[in-house]
Amino acid sequence: MFPSGTRKRPHTLTFVPEYRPARRDPSVHIQDLLLTHFRSYASLELAFSPAINCFTGPNGSGKTNILDALHMLAFTRGFRSHQDQQVVQEGESFFLCQALVIREDIPRRVACNYIKGKGKRLLINQKPLPKLSEHIGSLPMVAILPQDGSLIDGPSAERRQFLDMLISQYDPRYLQHLIQYGRLLAQRNAQLKLFGEQRYFDREQLQLWDEQLIPHGVAIQDGRSQFLEAYAPIFETYFREMVSEKETPSLRYRPSIEAATPEAWRAHFLRQEEKDRVNQYTLSGIHRDDLIFRIDGHSVRNFGSQGQQKTFLIALKMAQYDLLAQKTGLAPVLLLDDLFDKLDPHRLSRIAQLLMTRIPGQVFITDTSYERLSEIFGPEPAREVRYFAVQPGSVTPQKVSAGD
Repeated sequence: MFPSGTRKRPHTLTFVPEYRPARRDPSVHIQDLLLTHFRSYASLELAFSPAINCFTGPNGSGKTNILDALHMLAFTRGFRSHQDQQVVQEGESFFLCQALVIREDIPRRVACNYIKGKGKRLLINQKPLPKLSEHIGSLPMVAILPQDGSLIDGPSAERRQFLDMLISQYDPRYLQHLIQYGRLLAQRNAQLKLFGEQRYFDREQLQLWDEQLIPHGVAIQDGRSQFLEAYAPIFETYFREMVSEKETPSLRYRPSIEAATPEAWRAHFLRQEEKDRVNQYTLSGIHRDDLIFRIDGHSVRNFGSQGQQKTFLIALKMAQYDLLAQKTGLAPVLLLDDLFDKLDPHRLSRIAQLLMTRIPGQVFITDTSYERLSEIFGPEPAREVRYFAVQPGSVTPQKVSAGD
């Protein structure tokens, strides 16, 4: 599993036998984390609270790297980079991150191992999964990150990814439709490019790809529509709780094809055929859909203040947490990276109240200020809060504020 000749013996993968209690706790939490050659950490072992965990330290000290490792164990990739070789500590040839995950009272040792030149594997109790995608959804997680601002002001691909990552965590069929759609779309685009290069066109050949692509596209479009019907009311509730009843937020799904039916897709592809030929690319489909965000009928991207945009984003993620909990029957793990910076006292107090009263699952928070977090949660919080001090390459447990 590990390359020969490594200078330091990595953590061993401890096998945890499964047991099945008579009554299961409907929750999931990460009991510990072990890192080897992961970003700035040569070796790190941490034990977590099942409630709230706060990491404080200066910028660049490695706080976000801990959250990135947790994200890796949930989604098989970090949120800071999709290039696994960039996660390996400088001068080393591999990384290993592993955690003991307790889901419905059943412990499992989850490990993600990458070796340069050999690739990445994900193991459950020392057994490698045949496909990384099989793991998606087994550790439900929601992350609120500084780069999530691109959900508001970034390209439509960011908002599609937001939809797809959420729905895939509770609907494995949706994930498989996405995988197949991506594969077939690449084949259709390759066929269009070949037509252009060879200066000929075969409609029947292109329609063969259409007939394979359309069922997956229709299923994804329908899944997104159903998701928004359930998600939008939850989002609006969270937004109003953090702001007031004076502002009215709205979400609208804008598909590039009018209806989620095979007939509508075939007719649309036929109308777009000439444009696809000229561009040598498929210009319509679920890969061109978008979400439209508004407050009081005005675009959040173009007219929202910084405070409105940040509140809109937090409400999006809190609603994501709520809906994922409903769909899976489990309280997801929540990651909050530098969330409290530049928030006014009113929003800070509302978010802290939500974490204490509306978020039953495990929470991981990073911030530059220990004083700010200890003031937000107070000396006697409703839930246990465990603090960690982060310095480059090391993490030191600090005080624990016991919950009621």
